[in-house]
Amino acid sequence: MSDNQSGSSRRRFLQGTGVAAVSAGLAGCSGNGGDETETTESTPTEDETPTEAPADSEEIPTGGIFNFGMGTSPNTLNAMASSSAYVGAVTDRIYESGAAIDPVNFEMHPNVFTDWESEVLDETGEDDRPNVEIRFNVRTDGLTWNDGEEFTVGDVVFSYNYLLEQQPGGYAASLNAIESVEEADGDWDCLMTLNQPNGTFAYDQFGLPIFPEHRWADVDDYNEYEPGDTDFGPVGLGAGVVTQYDPDTAVEVSFEEREGEYNLSDLEWREEVNGIIPGGPFVDAVRYRIYSSQSALHQALFEGDIDTLYGGLRTSRIQDGIDNENIDVLDGFDTGYGHYSFNLRREPLDDLPFRQVLGFAFDDVYYTQQLQRGYAQEGDFVMPPGYTAVRPETGTDQELLEGPSAQAFTFRQASPSVPDVEGVREFLTEGQVITGEEGTFVGQEYPGSLTGVTASQTEPKHDYSFGSVESEVLLNADEEVDQEIRVNGELLTEIHDGPLTMLLSPAQEAPQSAQMVSDWISSLRQIGIPINREVVSFNTRVTRAYGEESYDAFSMGWVNLSPFATNTLYSLFHSDNADDHSVVETEGDDENTSTLLNNAMGYGLFDDAGADDLIDEARTTLDPEERNDLSRQAVEKIYLDFPTMVADYSLTKWPIRNRFSGAIGDIPGPGSTYLGTQINQVYLDE
Repeated sequence: MSDNQSGSSRRRFLQGTGVAAVSAGLAGCSGNGGDETETTESTPTEDETPTEAPADSEEIPTGGIFNFGMGTSPNTLNAMASSSAYVGAVTDRIYESGAAIDPVNFEMHPNVFTDWESEVLDETGEDDRPNVEIRFNVRTDGLTWNDGEEFTVGDVVFSYNYLLEQQPGGYAASLNAIESVEEADGDWDCLMTLNQPNGTFAYDQFGLPIFPEHRWADVDDYNEYEPGDTDFGPVGLGAGVVTQYDPDTAVEVSFEEREGEYNLSDLEWREEVNGIIPGGPFVDAVRYRIYSSQSALHQALFEGDIDTLYGGLRTSRIQDGIDNENIDVLDGFDTGYGHYSFNLRREPLDDLPFRQVLGFAFDDVYYTQQLQRGYAQEGDFVMPPGYTAVRPETGTDQELLEGPSAQAFTFRQASPSVPDVEGVREFLTEGQVITGEEGTFVGQEYPGSLTGVTASQTEPKHDYSFGSVESEVLLNADEEVDQEIRVNGELLTEIHDGPLTMLLSPAQEAPQSAQMVSDWISSLRQIGIPINREVVSFNTRVTRAYGEESYDAFSMGWVNLSPFATNTLYSLFHSDNADDHSVVETEGDDENTSTLLNNAMGYGLFDDAGADDLIDEARTTLDPEERNDLSRQAVEKIYLDFPTMVADYSLTKWPIRNRFSGAIGDIPGPGSTYLGTQINQVYLDE
């Protein structure tokens, strides 16, 4: 691939969504669906054509400060140590990767690497799969580190080998396939050897950020290094340099004060993608202002203190944004999903029918249509609707989001908004499981799986019954509870040492989510399941779920998922990225780690819940159609196994004060995933 060609494959993801979000290595986590915050090979439809760019970027005025608001603190500038989308919003202005994906066509393009070629070898690597050699050249002319230091091929080799040595959890999905990276002989600068074929290496392995040797060579443990505490701040190849870092109040990234050379915004491909403006950034700096709540954040937008905010408008303020003459509201679509995820290491969450019952008690319509006022779509699969090539409906006669095979775990109601208590109890006591085979479950017909896959577990592992109410949480509940669940003849509170607990955002951060969880818990209690809630901050929730795995269920959201699916599926749902707590933790025990790992559920660690084989096969398949087919199967198997419940996909409404022009709409994640595109091309138009 050369500078003027497009590729076939490439990503951050944990974010706040009414729940919270994270950045999965190259994806990211956020708050959770609703309030906070890998390809389809199709181009946008006529109704989704991105905003036209100005004809001549040389006429664009320069200067000014772009004030950007966030409701969660970017609590580190160490990109290796965090999967937070809010940290990524800052550090992605500092670091660059080998290849880049455009937000319009989902095509891979040269970035720090100018061109590359790959070759599948006869010799075998991991699991007797053939090794792959990738040769690539590095752009060193016109590009330096942001502190002015020379950028060399040696920096690239150092960066990959440092990551391979340190193994940061957020990058595990991309690092796992790399056998070695070294300087090459002959006409190429570098040689990367993969231990298995990977048709999306330009997205996965070339999507890793590049770190400078002169700043990281003496760092023995990446977890112990905080770039924000150094005199210069984080050093990268990006267009910006951090000039202020107070994570609780404000962070500033200056483009005007960057030292050395930066030419990545002038690459030829940027002129060929509709809506993309080359030549930026045009503003002098972006100033991130941190607010203590979503209410304060939105108030700052409407009072003119900030020009935009992370993610999009909260549901209750969308109409205010549309009506405000000083604000433009751009449409976008989700690059992730809001979810509630379950700890499969704990009884009875280790049993598929019990997890499926949790879905039966969640009133999807109430959440998306009433609480979110129609600005969200009901969730089902772990690939958002915009990534149609890797969703199970593709190639079937069932409609996107509406087919009956995607409604297996929808809310079961006896009457509107009233759970079918008796029907759900019978599902458990009669030993039913939705496995992918057709049938009728709690009054609803299910036609069978779309891709032919079946669930990992085909019969219950526990025996369920219902008897008198004895646990304190149900005796004192506001709901009328006439029976309480038993698991193998014992109270759930006895085998679990207390009721189940849901971790969620404070109500002021995610009011719709908080209200939905109250409704959900009420339905579960009526069924006879003892459950409480625990309100914790986003950063605490990340640590509890992804670092310690000390939870039953938690709310969160993912953004920046890969339109190619394979990297995301591996990172979020493969056992390689889950912490096994089945042995006693001891110092140096590789089975237990405090490293943040994206598969917090433990999915794949157990024989009766996992999709490792399908994910592995999809990752190593070079044919795009075959890879997408395998990805669709993996996506549906995860759906049936129900380690996570996809609650919603946001219909993004991203506000920007109209004193700025150049922003692009009708793209995925206009104020999150592709925030870098916006910052590179907005300009003052006053």
